[in-house]
Amino acid sequence: MVSRKNNVERALPAGSPSGRSGRTVRLRPANPFDLIRLIAQSQSDPRKAIAELVQNSLDAGARRVTVTRRRRRGEMALSILDDGAGVFPQIGRPEALERIATNIGHSFKRNLSPAERKQEMLLGKYGIGILGFWSLGAELEMRSRVAGSDVWSLRLVRNQPSAEVLRVPQRSVSLSDETWTEVVIRGVHPGAAKLLGGRRLGDYLGSELRGQLLDRPVKLRIIDGVARGKSIKDFLVVPERFRGRRLEAFTSLPVAGWAAARVELYLVEAEEEPRRPPAVALTCGGSVVCEDLSRLEGLDFARPPWSSGRIEGLIEFPDLEVAPATRRGIVPGPASDALCEALRGLEPELLRLLDEDNQRRRAEEDEDLGREIRRVFRPVAKNLPQYDFFDVRDTGREDPFASGEEGARVGRGPEEGDTAPAGAELASRADGEVVEEGDGPEPAAELLPPGPLAAVRIVPRRSRLLPGASRALAAKASDETGRRIAEDVEFLWTLHDGIGSLAAEGDKAVFAAPEGTGSAAIRVEARQGDRSAVADASVEVVAKLAGENPEAGIPDPERVYDPDGDWRSRVLGRSWQYNAAHPDYQAVVEDPRRRLRYFVHLFAKEIVLRNYGEAKDERLVERMVEVLTHIQAKGV
Repeated sequence: MVSRKNNVERALPAGSPSGRSGRTVRLRPANPFDLIRLIAQSQSDPRKAIAELVQNSLDAGARRVTVTRRRRRGEMALSILDDGAGVFPQIGRPEALERIATNIGHSFKRNLSPAERKQEMLLGKYGIGILGFWSLGAELEMRSRVAGSDVWSLRLVRNQPSAEVLRVPQRSVSLSDETWTEVVIRGVHPGAAKLLGGRRLGDYLGSELRGQLLDRPVKLRIIDGVARGKSIKDFLVVPERFRGRRLEAFTSLPVAGWAAARVELYLVEAEEEPRRPPAVALTCGGSVVCEDLSRLEGLDFARPPWSSGRIEGLIEFPDLEVAPATRRGIVPGPASDALCEALRGLEPELLRLLDEDNQRRRAEEDEDLGREIRRVFRPVAKNLPQYDFFDVRDTGREDPFASGEEGARVGRGPEEGDTAPAGAELASRADGEVVEEGDGPEPAAELLPPGPLAAVRIVPRRSRLLPGASRALAAKASDETGRRIAEDVEFLWTLHDGIGSLAAEGDKAVFAAPEGTGSAAIRVEARQGDRSAVADASVEVVAKLAGENPEAGIPDPERVYDPDGDWRSRVLGRSWQYNAAHPDYQAVVEDPRRRLRYFVHLFAKEIVLRNYGEAKDERLVERMVEVLTHIQAKGV
């Protein structure tokens, strides 16, 4: 009969929670190797297993660590060689290696505090990390030499409950250094080999061990003997430094009841094609337990600012409970709850900084966009002088030659006493659209035709031309309600003052400018029976068009967020606005090239409508912009 005496600790006290007397027994695995197997299989990432072995080298104080990938006898092998102090350097090599194999999960330091015991676990001194080789290959051999001793090795085989400690013959040792440790993994799995290419592995180790590689005087080298062609085969791992502007105000985060967390955060500029998306890592004891805080399960941080893609850095909190086998993720508990509460308190200030930076970036983008549009349309002003651009003398900038209240009034619409813009005068309708003065909305179709002639106007009313250029003009007759009269109206055009020549036919005319500069006055008289109406227009022939001046002719775009409006862009006085909430804008906002093309289409629409359009034409031209936008969306 087997005695259970060793499993019995003590009798339960009379007042036990169960209300019954009984015994307390110590938990023990029925089969210790089954527990080892579970620990080994919990490490599923072969890259992390390599990082754990390199971490052991760093913990041993190594100054040189070399990771080599090679092929021997048709199978892939990996080795990690370091010049650190070695495993348990104070005792002999056979005893040191045997201790590793026979004390997995056991700390050799007695009377440790909970904090010290956790630190031992985080630093891999419980002998768990070595079991990660199961995710890499079939066999691990650890060779060790200290202070010129003989070389001994520990050999472990995947899924085998026994290990071998062997003396290595001197002829098999190629290293002459007094102290070194080498871990060789043979029979690397094909699936793991795909993740362990030299450059890919170097990038991973540079990220995973970033803090320690920056803080320690160590050189981590990778030799890839399997790489082919022009691939780099020998290089140092250089940890990438965080990108962006350091947020100096955030260095320490108080955590109620626990040690303060160390904070290192950077504000990253948005990139067109970032090689790696910005993220905030969570670390514990220098080991990355989560690469992206917003993706950490169970903590609900999948929200701005953590998921904004604009903040990069790390939160180092030494009091987290971390899974010892994988050192990935955290164990929920009082420490993690306190950290979550502290991070929530940090969010409002980070969101405020993000909002301020977004506003600054939008202003810079709009300013750059104005310059780009001027560059694109400068040839239009030169080659198509019949098109009149906008008057942007009031551009939103303070006039350096003005003083007092009038000099400071910039960026607003026309006020009483202001001169009308060059070309057709503008006025705002009640619905917010901008139309030419006198060009009201077309009334709905009626049974009766338009009434008798009441008014006529010339489009455009005011023009600027280069010498030798021409400008097409149109006369538009209307009744008292503003309805267009398209028939039974006779037009008489005259050039009654100034330079140039005029050719007219019906409601259309063309003004031809001379080679010199000057001005001209054009008049049209509309006649319908015994009724008549007169309109005047002026043309100025100048040596240089407003459109050729980068600061004139094209106003800076002004962002308006109107989710309820279906308009894409509009002109209000001297302001050119675009709707940042329109679906077409949202479809192109992330692509700088498509965004510029979208604004070029919008401004072309405004120029055509200004010179030749009517109120009823705007919806038609808007549809053209819509089609062009989504053609671009398909990569045409």
